[in-house]
Amino acid sequence: MRITQKIIFDDFMRDINKNRSKMAGIQSDLSSGKRVRIPSQDPVSFQRSRIVEEDIRKQEQYQKNISNGLRQGRLAQEALDETIDSLIDIKRIATHGASDTSRDKVRESMAEEISGIKDTMVATLNGSYGDRYLFAGTNSDQEPMEFDDAAPGGVANNSNDTTPRVQAGDKLFIEISINGVELRDTDAGDMFEVIGNIEQALMDDDTESLNAMLTDISEVIDHTSIMASRLGNNINRLEFMTEQYESTNIVMESDVSELVDTDYAKSFSDMQRTQIAFEAAMAVHTQMIHNTLLDYL
Repeated sequence: MRITQKIIFDDFMRDINKNRSKMAGIQSDLSSGKRVRIPSQDPVSFQRSRIVEEDIRKQEQYQKNISNGLRQGRLAQEALDETIDSLIDIKRIATHGASDTSRDKVRESMAEEISGIKDTMVATLNGSYGDRYLFAGTNSDQEPMEFDDAAPGGVANNSNDTTPRVQAGDKLFIEISINGVELRDTDAGDMFEVIGNIEQALMDDDTESLNAMLTDISEVIDHTSIMASRLGNNINRLEFMTEQYESTNIVMESDVSELVDTDYAKSFSDMQRTQIAFEAAMAVHTQMIHNTLLDYL
């Protein structure tokens, strides 16, 4: 077979174009930071990376939900702690008032003190996060506790029995507060009704009723403590899930990087090797092909 100038030139151009195309691809990988940008470059890696990226976006949304829920839950927990402290003060006053050594004027002063504590409790339980009341259930735009002489203990409950919650995972919802209905509904009766009864007994100088009510206020304290403990457990779950998502996202982002990102060390090495091959081909071509008139005689 005769090797003609045209065959030599065609082979040369094919190799040159192949090197140029390869260098262009490597340059694009280096400049974009992505080895796989379209499905045709690596269909399997492209599809797997999209699935993992969707999981990352979903987990990031769950993290945002949890972050908002934690802020609201921690405020509610602080409010419950303050409420428990107030209830303990009421029990201390009631215990003192039940003693036979206390006089009627002293008990009247105690009743006024409990009234002040009740006002503080109402303000605490009407706390809000942004435009949402913490203990209103899903009636979050309405103050849960409202003074009303006709209501139990002189405090009406505008809350409902649906506790606010956040979606922390696939089909996983976690409560971030306590609704006003379950908070007030104790084994001893309505929380504010118990407080109102103690206040009235002090006003009436009724030590016998006060002694009987000490058990009631203890049950109210226990009930509120259980509610606070339940909320605390939910907050711990949310905090744990936050750490878990952060750790998982790092792993998944690493997986995506391995699937589609440019390996810079390998790409630089490939670029140098391809460039050397290109320059060598050009040098050899210059030495081999000398088109002069003598070549055609």
